[in-house]
This record gives sequence, C-alpha cells and structure tokens, in this order.
Amino acid sequence: MIPPTPDIRTTLVLRRTFAADRPRVFRAWIEPEALQRWLKPNGLNLRVQSLDARVDGSFHFDLENGTSIIGTYLDLVPPEKLVFTWINQAQPEQGTVVTVDFREQGSSTEVVLTHRNLRRPELRVRVERGWGLALDTLAEVLSSAPTK
Repeated sequence: MIPPTPDIRTTLVLRRTFAADRPRVFRAWIEPEALQRWLKPNGLNLRVQSLDARVDGSFHFDLENGTSIIGTYLDLVPPEKLVFTWINQAQPEQGTVVTVDFREQGSSTEVVLTHRNLRRPELRVRVERGWGLALDTLAEVLSSAPTK
C-alpha cells in the first residue's frame, strides 16, 4: 500500500545524509546527552527534563527562554524509525507529529524528517528553519566525536 501524499501546506519534509552509521545517528535522537548537543530550536539551548524512548513513552524539554516542549513516542523501531508528537506547552492546541526515518546509505545514513500538522504558514517557515539548523548541528556533532 502506498502511503498518502502529505499536504505540502501543512507538512515539512527534510532529507539529510550523515557520515555515520544508522545506529549512531538513531541514538543521537534518543539519548538525552546527545540530544542536548545538537537539538537547539531557534538556536536556544535545550535541557532534557525527561526522556523515555519507547512506544507510549514521553519526553519533556525546556528551552533557555522558558518554553517547554513535550511529546509522546507513537512508534519507535531502532534504528529505523521514530514517530513522536511535538507540543509547545504554551500552545497545546497546535500539537504536531514528527516522523524520522533512518535509511542506510553504505556507511552513511539518510534521515528523512517529516513534520506534520503545521497549520500556519509562518509556523511551517519557522519549523523548517529550526530543523535545518538542528540537522546542521547534528552533522557537526556526528563528525566530531563518536558516541558510545
């Protein structure tokens, strides 16, 4: 079965290839210390308050500007796929869903990030910029020092 085509007005799809194996790239998304090194929404430092990386597990991130992001893991298939909600606690009605697919490309890994339910055009633009910067930082982190 072919999945439905995402609505380009409310869905963002980004692809990036990293010079690291798939398990390592996957771990960078679910290990608190690794996440804090590269996930910096709008350039803001992030602190992982909690992270339970399993289906129905949740996470809670605080940004240095006082914003809190919460989410629940809807699907988690190591090292292939993550699906989670992404909710700014100040605007819970604008909750979104993020799917991250990790695809082997020889010794590299292609990440396909799909962020859905971006209902306002300005939100889509801001989210695209934020994920773009985060993925750039992830590439730097992965190229600098191996994780366990």
